Amino acid sequence: MNNSYPFKYFYELLAIFVLLIILDQATKILIAKIMFNNKFESIEILPFLNLTFVRNTGISFGLFSDGGLLNRYFFSALSMIIGTMLLIIALLNKDRFIQISLLFISGGAVGNAIDRIYFGGVIDFIDFFLYNLHWPAFNLADIFITFGVILLLFENVFRKFKNG
Repeated sequence: MNNSYPFKYFYELLAIFVLLIILDQATKILIAKIMFNNKFESIEILPFLNLTFVRNTGISFGLFSDGGLLNRYFFSALSMIIGTMLLIIALLNKDRFIQISLLFISGGAVGNAIDRIYFGGVIDFIDFFLYNLHWPAFNLADIFITFGVILLLFENVFRKFKNG
């Protein structure tokens, strides 16, 4: 077996991580431009889906939004630390499924941390709703995090069925 294979796979995992962050940031920049040109008015995409522009200065669902600069730097640092730790765990893990799951969570955490550092809050733009019931606005980084967590849960349940 060629000794360069582990390094090649290592770089592939890093490339996926970077690609997730670029995809997240590119969509936020694109949506910000579109919303600016539309005077930040919501844009209907489907009867249950709008593009909107929300700067969330708190954590999930806007919790702790009124913490000011302390929140901005605390949550930025926390997101970067967690994202980096998950990236390292993913790179060191032998299970490919867990690696991919952790890369998605890590990429989402770092993508949102970049927003906090640069914009002072996370840019959310996907407004999903049913009649007047709106889910809090979210972004691709949030989707990446959710997808990664679902993959980990699936892996955990599947392993229990496989082992038990």
